[in-house]
Amino acid sequence: METRLLILNADPVFQDRAIGIFDEMENVETRIVRSMSEAVLVLLSENFDGFVVEGEPAIALEQATNARQHFPSLQIACITSGSIADDAARKAERQKILSISGSVSERRLRRDLEDFVRPLDHGSGAASEGVDPCHSLIGNLNQFSAAEILQMSCLSQRSGRFTFKSRRGNSEIYLHHGNVRHAIFGQLEGEPAVAEIFRWHQGRFYFEEGIISQVQTVDRPWAHLLIDNLQKFDETLELSLTTQV
Repeated sequence: METRLLILNADPVFQDRAIGIFDEMENVETRIVRSMSEAVLVLLSENFDGFVVEGEPAIALEQATNARQHFPSLQIACITSGSIADDAARKAERQKILSISGSVSERRLRRDLEDFVRPLDHGSGAASEGVDPCHSLIGNLNQFSAAEILQMSCLSQRSGRFTFKSRRGNSEIYLHHGNVRHAIFGQLEGEPAVAEIFRWHQGRFYFEEGIISQVQTVDRPWAHLLIDNLQKFDETLELSLTTQV
């Protein structure tokens, strides 16, 4: 099985040595994105074994730290075009971000990149049942709506549990192979609970891969839930605007 790497490289012209070395590695698949927002969206919708950020030291480390906040267990490496200050290097180490200087010799750079990729190899150990820490996820609803988060997770056929936390309380949505299987919020279960969570615009969420609900309260495909709830949201908004007039 191939190791998948997502690489954030903001320069579409510059072909650096690191990408060339990754391309030469066996069983390593790379995908390049040009912005941090694009990287987050791709990481939400697809499974990657590692995330690599390239660029100037300050910017690259800031982007890598931002990614760590959303994906607390993702393996992240930061390849900088220059030397990294000692305090920045210590901060990266505390965030479990591997910092690599791109200005070293090609032999040293190749060794550092291989050291990063080697633990990501799927063949290095058997996958355990339950939560897969490589695909945990955390974020804020003021950055991504619940509908966006769930849609991308369903399209990528994920299975696991979303926990949403806000001033209204806590709620849970369980996915199974890309479909919503169970949802609960207070006394609400099933589709009413999903509809309530769709209205949230503040709060935090996190996703735990592999946690499956034995209870099923939602039977319809995800696409039907999305369309129905968006229509209800539009009707509510229209009614609100009409009342104000």
